[in-house]
Amino acid sequence: MILDIDAGNTRIKWRVLDQAGVIARGDQLTESVRQGTPLEITDADNIQRIRLCSVAGSDIIEALHSQLKGQFDCPLALAEVNDSAAGVLCGYKDYLQLGVDRWLAVIAAYKNVANSLIVVDAGSAVTIDIVDAEGAHQGGYIVPGLRLMHQALWQGTEHIKVEAKPVANIVSPGRSTDDAVDKGCLLLLVSTIEALVDQHNGKLVITGGDGLILRDQLRVAAEYCPDLVLEGLAVEGVGFRVLEK
Repeated sequence: MILDIDAGNTRIKWRVLDQAGVIARGDQLTESVRQGTPLEITDADNIQRIRLCSVAGSDIIEALHSQLKGQFDCPLALAEVNDSAAGVLCGYKDYLQLGVDRWLAVIAAYKNVANSLIVVDAGSAVTIDIVDAEGAHQGGYIVPGLRLMHQALWQGTEHIKVEAKPVANIVSPGRSTDDAVDKGCLLLLVSTIEALVDQHNGKLVITGGDGLILRDQLRVAAEYCPDLVLEGLAVEGVGFRVLEK
């Protein structure tokens, strides 16, 4: 069995695979692991390989490594960005500056589509990556996610509301401050994505915790793939660095 882990800034997702597919999955807050709570992995008695994608910082990598090397008798392979992998050519001038989660999401999406793409990962930040039909990554965009926008707007006020939530109709003006913030933040992201889809001819693929909120407001077709980064870990040709046991 294989344990795949996607450690993001807000949440850590994991899944266990055997020859038949996914047999277990879960997630928990990244901050809980940072505070010393172990990653709660179930149905994982015979793990033979562990693959990790992390953008959450070296302390999270160290915490997970410390836990997993004691829990399972197998090495931990940390995913890395390369100049090319699995038919995708990195578009960054310095490929090491590209986030590994973006890299894996692009690789997984291109493997599934094998054509031009716009890949959106809607997490703490929203990243948008453009890939042409030949697998050449053109670069991308990074903008604040819904939670960060809410935090910026409410900072310094008596309000503490920072959660993003679905809204009925973003082009209908908000009739309260809370509603105006919810619709305004969502409209900014939706407008950005739609403008890029108009500019770049390709299939729109969305992942990330707020992906469904965005997809449901878009006027263009989009495929939602919640496990895109985890899927990228399993693509043949992805580069890994094995951590010492």
